[in-house]
Amino acid sequence: MLSKSLLALATLLVSSVSADPRDLGTVLAGNKDLSTYYSLIQKYPDVLLQLPSYAGVTIVAPSNEAFKNIPYTALNGIWNPNDKATTVPLLQYHVLIGTVATAGLNTGPTYVRATLLKSPRYTNVTFGQNVLIAKQPGDTVVFTTSMGTRCTLVEGDIPFQGGLVQVVDNLLIPPSRIENTTEAFGVPNFMGSLYAADLMPKVSYEENITVFAPVDSAFAAVGGSLKHLDAKALARVMGYHIVPGQVLVSSTLTNGTSLSTLAKNPAGTAQESIVIRQSGNNKYVNSAQIVQPDILLANGIMHLISNVLNPDADAAIPNPTAVSQAPVFPVSSARNPFTSALPCTVSCPVTTTAADTATDAVATSTSTSIFTSKSKAAAGAMATANIRAAGAALGLLGAGMML
Repeated sequence: MLSKSLLALATLLVSSVSADPRDLGTVLAGNKDLSTYYSLIQKYPDVLLQLPSYAGVTIVAPSNEAFKNIPYTALNGIWNPNDKATTVPLLQYHVLIGTVATAGLNTGPTYVRATLLKSPRYTNVTFGQNVLIAKQPGDTVVFTTSMGTRCTLVEGDIPFQGGLVQVVDNLLIPPSRIENTTEAFGVPNFMGSLYAADLMPKVSYEENITVFAPVDSAFAAVGGSLKHLDAKALARVMGYHIVPGQVLVSSTLTNGTSLSTLAKNPAGTAQESIVIRQSGNNKYVNSAQIVQPDILLANGIMHLISNVLNPDADAAIPNPTAVSQAPVFPVSSARNPFTSALPCTVSCPVTTTAADTATDAVATSTSTSIFTSKSKAAAGAMATANIRAAGAALGLLGAGMML
């Protein structure tokens, strides 16, 4: 049983965050549409371990109906409320760092907010996996997560002692790895080009990246020029589409911004840069238009672009009056120039041992997992820290938690 002094200290740490006198437990207990979520928080109070150290948080609380929808989402077969190892990270993904008042959001731009989810099983965004938030015309607020999954706000800006609660109609789903996401968004040639350039699986494990992925029609237009490049030359081209160390949502891509990429100049002495340009509502990377922005990845974010970027044509600028932008490689059509480089996943010839096959199946069975040996060690350290800090979460929930 936690000591009274520990509970008092934990409550004191959050008491100054909000003027509302109600603790989170009281707010959740008083909302009949959050009874399922509240029962999970009572069952796993350590999901709130980190709250006292932040100057305000936003709880994105799934409604009772949201939990009924799980069989129709990507969480089907994954969600198990009786498994702490699965449930706690997923619930942590519903806690945004900082208070986000939906009434104060502007209509149009996409906002990105980090969450408490740092488990290496689910994310390689080191400061906390992100959630995208946007207010649409009519004051509809949408939270977007894995594979473009959308959750709609049904009740907003409910204050509590540590911040705000936002009630949504579905569970937030942590983003998938880039290989799963590119498949879902129909850009297999981009992924195939990363494999052909020997950049995979390294790119999938890079921390905090922004990816500009050309659509398949872009590869079809210049595939004949690209498919004959050797792996080193192709790696320079494809690395030019990846910005390391930054997770950049579209609303932060401002006109004239220069971004260093994974590509290096032919001498190997410096990273090569791309330039963001904007005309009206359209944004471009060099001269390639961003045609579908803001697709979350397990290790960052991806934007689809209209053309393949060329590090030797870094001065290319768009023609905003044109319907489409001219390719920056010689036009040489080739249908699906890189899909043959993709790893075989269906009806594959048997080239491995049974043990190897079993290992691969476990590693890829959950699309959101990014397991590595380093990840397992980090997860163990996180579990130890959670045990030591359990008292703080209970204090935040207040008297209602102890019932």
